Amino acid sequence: MLAISRYVQCLALCIGVLANAQRGESFALPRRATGYLVNTNPNRTPSCGVEILKSSAVSSEEQESSFRGGGGVQKKDAFWNAKLLRVLFAEAAGTFIIVQLGTGAVMSAIFDDALVGLMQIAAVWVIAVTLAIATTGPISGAHLNPAVSIAMSLLRPSSSFGFGKVLLYIASQLIGAISGSLINLLLYKEKILQFEAKNSIVRGTTASIASAKAFGEYFAEPISASLAFLVELFGTAMLSFAIFALTNPKNDTQKNGVYIPPLIGLTVGGLICVLAPLTQAGFNPARDFGPRIVAFFAGWKMIAFQGWWVYVFAPIIGALLGGFVADKVLYGGDDN
Repeated sequence: MLAISRYVQCLALCIGVLANAQRGESFALPRRATGYLVNTNPNRTPSCGVEILKSSAVSSEEQESSFRGGGGVQKKDAFWNAKLLRVLFAEAAGTFIIVQLGTGAVMSAIFDDALVGLMQIAAVWVIAVTLAIATTGPISGAHLNPAVSIAMSLLRPSSSFGFGKVLLYIASQLIGAISGSLINLLLYKEKILQFEAKNSIVRGTTASIASAKAFGEYFAEPISASLAFLVELFGTAMLSFAIFALTNPKNDTQKNGVYIPPLIGLTVGGLICVLAPLTQAGFNPARDFGPRIVAFFAGWKMIAFQGWWVYVFAPIIGALLGGFVADKVLYGGDDN
């Protein structure tokens, strides 16, 4: 546990280093950043923005946030400040909610048989994603997924959402995922030990995948690594398509932004029902890799990282593909 704590502290330190490296860059805080939710001034029609949520705490200048990168008006010499900390905390908190509730449901099903059937597990994921987006969207845009952050930065480029800020988002998401998984490990510690004893499982062996899969995802025979990669790519492309299409300013759905969190949550739930039997349905590098780190330090050792590259790289490619189809093909024509 001490090693895990030090690792989390190192991640937090990395965020500070990245932020200091960006000092002096023209930066606009993502009070309504790119992602699931945004907010702009309703009296203007931005080139890439929509109105979903309003906050009396946000100034009119901040409300003129661009959906492509987010941000209100921010002074050049104030990169590392309380507002940015709130944004990064929102990304960490939202990812924490997704991982804690989502993988908690998986643990409940594996170690206690409390949830029976894929539909019940998927329902918890729907709730987790919906809650995470609805609560953190007004602050950070609710990316909550490194693949989404990367896709947003490339497909909806903005000077206020540059490379350094993408790294900060990803680091925050990873910290949130690690924290959520740590909580689950503490909550289910005895149940996991009981499960392993009952099934004669020794952590770190191939057989321990049976318990490790409550943290990260695994694909099993007869699913090959190449097929698993395609499944994760396709699933994330579908999710990214939904995110980009629902948040595209040309989509009238945004006039009723309250529907966007549950629609994205339901998209995740539907994909889990269809694709989880093949790869456990990751679609999120932070959701997968964060819990793997926890499992590694908790005794599963290198077996915790088996097949990790599938669940990190496939979602990034899939998010770019799905976002491109939504923004550049579906809503890219002048007739829209």
